[in-house]
Amino acid sequence: MREKEADMGEEEKSSGAEFAQSLPGRFALESGRGLMRGLMSGWPRRARSALVLGALAWSVAENLWEAGFDVTVQDGSPGRLEAARAVLGQRVEYALSSPDHLPFDDSSFDYAVAGPFPAPTEQADAVLVEMGRLACSGILVIFFNSWSFFGLECRMRRKIPLYAGALACLQSPRAVAAAARRVFSGKRRVFASILPGPLCTWRGGVVPDALNRVKFPLPLGALAALRVDFGPLYAVTPLLLGGKPAVPARS
Repeated sequence: MREKEADMGEEEKSSGAEFAQSLPGRFALESGRGLMRGLMSGWPRRARSALVLGALAWSVAENLWEAGFDVTVQDGSPGRLEAARAVLGQRVEYALSSPDHLPFDDSSFDYAVAGPFPAPTEQADAVLVEMGRLACSGILVIFFNSWSFFGLECRMRRKIPLYAGALACLQSPRAVAAAARRVFSGKRRVFASILPGPLCTWRGGVVPDALNRVKFPLPLGALAALRVDFGPLYAVTPLLLGGKPAVPARS
């Protein structure tokens, strides 16, 4: 598994960078920020810490940093960490490790965010256990949805580099939900998704915005997320303006 992660390198970075610079890529990144903002709206964030699993999700780390979190980015690939460092610089910390064996003490972070979910299905439980061990207040798992229209496009056009790269990141929402239910039984879990339309609709405009940027409580869209709360949420000021309300320790 770790050897495979280390070898994913240049092709993965190239297709990811190419997509991020395209019109659909920019639309997806901005829509993803909206999804995160909605799901994190009850998280206190000033003087709070967050661990991000997966350096390819540099936009996730950037979003958290802009919201006021102290951010650490983890990845199992030195190349991906360097690529993230080129974008994020010294704004965040970096950790080279496997996602199922993280080099931090228990309760080292307030929150842990995986996005896109960096582990294959058979490793999901171990990664979620680690996230739960490290996070005091909650976790957020972001993933590309294999049940979506985009997931179908990826499977049908798997030989095209862009779709081939995305195909490797697709996750079954049923598998993600089942793993979260096993690991976090009794904890509150919330699903949301965006981008239900095909890739050709990922662009600005009244109709594409109305279709793709609406948050669904079910995993219907290409980009889905599962939040698990370890304690009560708080009514806080909007992201980027947050104060410092107290957060209870997880029992």
